Amino acid sequence: MTIHDSHAAPGHQLTRGDRSALETVALLFGLALMPVITAPLDALIGPATDSKQAAAEKTATAPAHGRAIGHTTALTTTIRRWTPITHTTVTLKKRGTYEVTQQVRGQFVTARNRSTHAWIISRVFNLTAGVPVKESNLLVATSANHPPAIKRDYGTTASGRAFIDIDRPTTVRLEAMQAWDAGTVTKSQIITDSNGLTQLLYKELA
Repeated sequence: MTIHDSHAAPGHQLTRGDRSALETVALLFGLALMPVITAPLDALIGPATDSKQAAAEKTATAPAHGRAIGHTTALTTTIRRWTPITHTTVTLKKRGTYEVTQQVRGQFVTARNRSTHAWIISRVFNLTAGVPVKESNLLVATSANHPPAIKRDYGTTASGRAFIDIDRPTTVRLEAMQAWDAGTVTKSQIITDSNGLTQLLYKELA
């Protein structure tokens, strides 16, 4: 049995085998063109990405950061002694370099009619290593060295940064000390209230 093809040359008839062979060639040619057609589309569309997976990867690589807001804490006015500020302990959970920022609001009161030279200092203390963080001492508040006619309040808020390199999880906290070399301090404290905060902040750098 023969099949007539309108596209065949005049006087030439295609057998069923010829027709089958041509269809096979056409099919293979179409498959060969598929990568050529789909490649530009892939470049335009991009690989499929699961939004939840992308969000998880972004969270996993985000630098660690956080803060602890301190509570109002009284400082001793009898001897020079470092006092831990309540609720300012934070843990740096993995090895790396961190920026630690202290924001400290301090206030003290000097006695009447006495020349008093006094000040408050704060620092960051590394509880894991048992040593202060280097170069973290911060002058928070200081008084003038002259006798006031009444009791005088001195207070301000100071901030400073320190950098710490760790090779294991490390816990740090904020500490403060009242000191003076003349006169009398009757009251001293580190404060957190609606007018201002005392806090310890950290951010992973590398």
